[in-house]
Amino acid sequence: MTPRVLIVGAGIGGLGLAQALRRADVDVVLIEKAAAFQPVGAGLILSVNALRVLNGLGLAGEALAAGQALQAAHLMTADGRPLQTVGYAAYGGAVALHRTALQALLARGVQDRVRFGVTLHALRQDAGGVDVTFSDGTTGRYDVVVGADGLHSDVRRRTFGARPARYAGYTSWRFVVPGPPGLPVMEAVELWGRGCRLGLVPIGGGQVYGYVTANAPEGQRELPDGRAARLQERCAGFGGSAPAVLEQMQPDTPVIHTDIHEVRLLSWVQGRVALLGDAAHAMTPNLGQGAAMGLEDAWVLARGLRSGVDLPAALRQYEALRQRRVAEVQGASRLVGRAGQLESGALRAARDAVMRLTPPAAAHRSARQLFAFGLDGGPHPAP
Repeated sequence: MTPRVLIVGAGIGGLGLAQALRRADVDVVLIEKAAAFQPVGAGLILSVNALRVLNGLGLAGEALAAGQALQAAHLMTADGRPLQTVGYAAYGGAVALHRTALQALLARGVQDRVRFGVTLHALRQDAGGVDVTFSDGTTGRYDVVVGADGLHSDVRRRTFGARPARYAGYTSWRFVVPGPPGLPVMEAVELWGRGCRLGLVPIGGGQVYGYVTANAPEGQRELPDGRAARLQERCAGFGGSAPAVLEQMQPDTPVIHTDIHEVRLLSWVQGRVALLGDAAHAMTPNLGQGAAMGLEDAWVLARGLRSGVDLPAALRQYEALRQRRVAEVQGASRLVGRAGQLESGALRAARDAVMRLTPPAAAHRSARQLFAFGLDGGPHPAP
């Protein structure tokens, strides 16, 4: 019997799961609290593990066409001196694109399955299924409910109780501007300063995605007005290509400000309810793997659900297959963030020396492990 699946949240993970289930003719419904798909977010990098999932969905070529293929990502000091380089081509490639472009790609063919402007009102499960009452008063019964509703997941709260997200100790700003003349379009750069980092990523169409992370107390709010000018001032000490990119910011350039949090849970599954992506394991963005982990989750979960047999066991198997992998990536990203946000001059000098002296073979092993995901849910042999 084909299962009936409710996905809460039509972001990257939820849409990725809907795409995979649609291809298996699974009856799937999504609800999304927003009134419509909106051009939110900024840029992201999809490394080869994410591209493998998109390839499995038949969407990798279109993702490459919608963004910018990247050959490498460079870590540098604030004044532009090299620290380390990851050559994406050696592992199968990467693409950078606007989050809205990826969302539109993943929504293709499943838009008619999304109920916009709808949230959960009640959720109750028994041995045979899950009864759901929606905010518009309608009801439904589903074989499985998947919470793909992000950092502040309502499904997580209803199923597992209050689980406060953990503040990483730094906040972030993200923006997209036109790329200045002469900027390399196939290379991403991240500059490490004193308790502050600046990333610059070409995302195609002549645009550059920029992001800044800075140590700060949690919850400091700021109004959007003047945010671009304040960000230019904060980044005035960065060299390399940073000044040319920052000059492209205008007073009305949208700048998204968010604190960085993690979600760490012992379990993502309870009976017939499962969590996916940020709802299960929101992580710091230091390795650029947040979207990739959501897509990997979606692929592995879909493989279990499309069997239609013993669905609670399939959810438990999904959790077992994914938890170690995600914990390793989440932990590695946390460590990179701590190193990148150092403020002490002595510690930063020692860190920079270690990074420059790290043997290429060691860096290669770390990258292989990071990108090692196969469509069977296990490790994928990398070059």
